Amino acid sequence: MAGQEAAIGALGILVLSGVFSRAFLKMTGISDVFILMLLGVAAGALLPGSAVAGMQGLMLPLGAVALLMIMLEEGMLIPFENLHKHVHKAFLFGAVSFLLSFALGAGLFYFIAGFPLLFSFLIGAMFASVAPELLSGFLSSIGTSESVKGIGEIEAVFSEALSVIISLTIISAMLVKATFPISDLPLQLAFIFLLSLALGGIFAAAWKAIFSKMEHENMHLLVIGLAAILYALAGAAGANGVIAVFAFAFLLGNTSHASIAEVRRFQSEIGFFLRTFFFVYLGALLFHSGKPVDVALFALALSLLLAAARLFSGRLVRFIDSSAKEDRLLEAFSGRGLTCAVIAVIAAGELPASSLPIDLPLLALFAIFFTNAISTVFVLRKRGKRAAQPKSSGKGGVAEVLKGGLFGA
Repeated sequence: MAGQEAAIGALGILVLSGVFSRAFLKMTGISDVFILMLLGVAAGALLPGSAVAGMQGLMLPLGAVALLMIMLEEGMLIPFENLHKHVHKAFLFGAVSFLLSFALGAGLFYFIAGFPLLFSFLIGAMFASVAPELLSGFLSSIGTSESVKGIGEIEAVFSEALSVIISLTIISAMLVKATFPISDLPLQLAFIFLLSLALGGIFAAAWKAIFSKMEHENMHLLVIGLAAILYALAGAAGANGVIAVFAFAFLLGNTSHASIAEVRRFQSEIGFFLRTFFFVYLGALLFHSGKPVDVALFALALSLLLAAARLFSGRLVRFIDSSAKEDRLLEAFSGRGLTCAVIAVIAAGELPASSLPIDLPLLALFAIFFTNAISTVFVLRKRGKRAAQPKSSGKGGVAEVLKGGLFGA
């Protein structure tokens, strides 16, 4: 009984830590990742290696569940109105940021570290997108307009979905030891994308015509069940379960059915728990992984490149479109989050050890920490500038932020 009581107590500590850290993010704009990872580091220092190794067996199936829940939650959180209003600016900024982050990340590990090309592409894809949930907290903390929030939400969610798709495609190619057909990749992705959208649309239509008329009490479980079947069916049909579930969730999230609000809340709670668990797990790996200093140096170099890519993307977009002043705020955030952690755990669990020249979960731990630390510097700098502005000038709000940006007037 003592072991069971300890496990239940640990679960309570985990949940409460997640709750308090999320409140900390909303109040300060400083990433809650630090609190969760430090908790994991403390746990890893106290736990024996056998206990941490025992957790690894749970991480692969839990990672698949996490991906499913990530896509469900994010798809349901994008209103069609925001998509219609902001998609052009979000696409422009997101495309530049994603491609540049991908290229710099892959280039670092291929040309500098000398890793295999496919593996370097995997790292580039893993870290090509910022974390939507962290970006939202960052934008809220510095008092941005609804327009900026809408652009950031769309950009981050779609970039993260693309990051997952490309990462899983590369993992599949590595598993079958395929040569990577770079020239065929756009056509392959287009086919997978369209087939996945079609399957997601079919399931959403079936839900609307049949399942939405069923008992509302367990509607959230019904949605999860349909999403899980869709995820498996899409994979068996040669499509991508992530895209299919995202399309399914987006269509459901934009329906007027009375139970959708409850489904959103339920998805948010599940996503919250999985996110807390994964960050704590990554922190626990610090004392149970080899060569942490070497991995940390690579992660620091990667994080600086990702921050530079984000900054350059905002400047380039403003050069192309002079009206895109909102990107002066979006470019300041480069924090990575749950998706990087999940993909790192899935890749480490599915790929043979001989094809992993670096500890991917440990790389994710350090990269998430450093990218959020860099973003925190910008949060504090922005707040210092706003605090120094005379209150009577009337220029301390969003208009002044958009005018001067985070990097000087």
